Amino acid sequence: MNPAYFIAHGAPTLAIENNPYTQLLQSVASRFPKPKAVLLFTAHWESPVQLIGAPEQFGMIYDFFGFPDDLYRIVYPAQGAPEVAEEARTLLDEAGIPAKIDRGRGLDHGAWVVLRLLFPHADVPVATLSVNPALPPEKQYAIGWALAPLRRDALILGSGGTVHNLWSLDWSREQDGFPADWAQSFDDWLRDRIENWDTRALFRYKSEAPYAHMAVPRNEHFVPLLIAMGSADGNRAARRLCQYYQYGSLSLSCWEFGTGGM
Repeated sequence: MNPAYFIAHGAPTLAIENNPYTQLLQSVASRFPKPKAVLLFTAHWESPVQLIGAPEQFGMIYDFFGFPDDLYRIVYPAQGAPEVAEEARTLLDEAGIPAKIDRGRGLDHGAWVVLRLLFPHADVPVATLSVNPALPPEKQYAIGWALAPLRRDALILGSGGTVHNLWSLDWSREQDGFPADWAQSFDDWLRDRIENWDTRALFRYKSEAPYAHMAVPRNEHFVPLLIAMGSADGNRAARRLCQYYQYGSLSLSCWEFGTGGM
C-alpha cells in the first residue's frame, strides 16, 4: 500500500521558492514507487456533491491575483486519470457517498503547486477531487476511508493547510520560519492527536483545540487532512515529515499516513 499524504500548499509563490519545506516536498516521491495515479483533494474546489476531475488533459487555473508574473506563466501538463476516477466514483457510491465525474475543470493552485514539487515531470496521471466544507469531520474522514483500496497502486493526497487565516498573516515575516505562539499551539495540539490517532478529539477540534477559531476560520483547508488520514485508517500510523511557517502563521506541514499494509 502507498502511504497517503496531507500537504499544505501555502501561498502560490511556494511554486517558485526554495526553502526547507519545498526541499522536503521535492524528496517525498522518493519514499514510494511511482504510483499509477494521484488522487488529490484540493481545498480550492468546493462542492456540495463530491466531484472527481477526470479530463484527458488538465488545463491551468490561476486562481489568485497580485502575484509575480512568473507564476502566471507556469504550465503543469498533467494527464487525467479517467479510469482511476471511475474506480473512485464506484467506491464512493458503494459507501453511500454520491459522486460525479467532472471532465472540464483544470488544476487550481492547490493542486498544481503541490504536484509540480512532487512530480516535476508531470509523468503521473491525476484525478482531482472537490471538498465539501459543510460535512462534519467524521464524514470527511469516511470519504478517505471509502477510497482506501485505491492506495494499492495510487497515491491519495489532501492539499490544504492546518493553520490558514489570511487575516492574521504578518507580511514582514515572509521567510523567517518562526511561528506566532497561537499558531504553534494549535499545530502542537494537532500533532499530538494525529500521532496518537485520537479521532475523537480531532473530530471535536473546534471546541477542544487551542485557538481553533483563529487557526481554522473556515474549514475548507482543514478537511483534506481528515480525508487523507481517513484513507489510512486500516493502518493507523502517522508521521509529520516537516513543519515550517511563513508570515508568522501560515503553517506549512507535510503528514505521511498509513505506511505499510491495510
